[in-house]
Amino acid sequence: MKKTLSVLGLVICELLFSQDIAFSKLYGYGDPVNYYLGSYPVTGSAGLDINWYGGVRLRTFAGVGFQLLGNGNVGIGTDAPAYKLDVVGNAQFQDIISGGANSWIFHTPDDGRKTIHLSPKNVANNDWDWGKGLIINGENGNALIHGKFEAKEVKVTLTPTADFVFENEYHLPKLEDVEKHIKEKKHLPEIASAKVMEKDGVNIGEFQIKLLQKIEELTLYSIEQNKQIKKLQEENKTLKYQSEKISKLEKQIEQIISEKNN
Repeated sequence: MKKTLSVLGLVICELLFSQDIAFSKLYGYGDPVNYYLGSYPVTGSAGLDINWYGGVRLRTFAGVGFQLLGNGNVGIGTDAPAYKLDVVGNAQFQDIISGGANSWIFHTPDDGRKTIHLSPKNVANNDWDWGKGLIINGENGNALIHGKFEAKEVKVTLTPTADFVFENEYHLPKLEDVEKHIKEKKHLPEIASAKVMEKDGVNIGEFQIKLLQKIEELTLYSIEQNKQIKKLQEENKTLKYQSEKISKLEKQIEQIISEKNN
């Protein structure tokens, strides 16, 4: 076996460093079907065809550089690739394209933009549908998605919250002023109008805090109204008691007058 490989190595060296040595196929192990180096036709030229049943390994002084296993797995930096492409170390790509009918492209533009684009294939024109993709800006971390966003949970971290409404020094707007603002502006105080939202969009975190602020203000209004209702109820009880007492006295007076007249 070693002798066969040595001879094969010498022949390969001769092919690399000699000129005009034609060959159709070199094979080892006495097996021209499963172990050979040959060529395959390419338009206008020819390609190098390596068929080695157990796999192919290329080494450098640092160890394994490239490994092709018999099952078709390819490894770079590893001699035991577990996937069709298994890279141990860093890899650099400009575009990564998924295969199949449902094809997507992972694209990093080479025009100065520091962005990452993830877009689907447009079957109609066989091009990438950039208007339906996801864009991540590497400079500010912003993300842009065209279309609807759906998630089971969204967490927004933003401070401060709206609990300042419950502080003693907070100035709760008078309902009369709120009513006046609504009549004039057609929207709540400190909340953007519908036209502004349509033009500039809505910051979800800030908008949620503003809504919470309005809910907390509404809670304070409700608490105050509840106090007023209870006070009126107590006053109504007092008035009712006094009314009943007066009615009783009036009946007593009428009875006394009636008895005197008789």
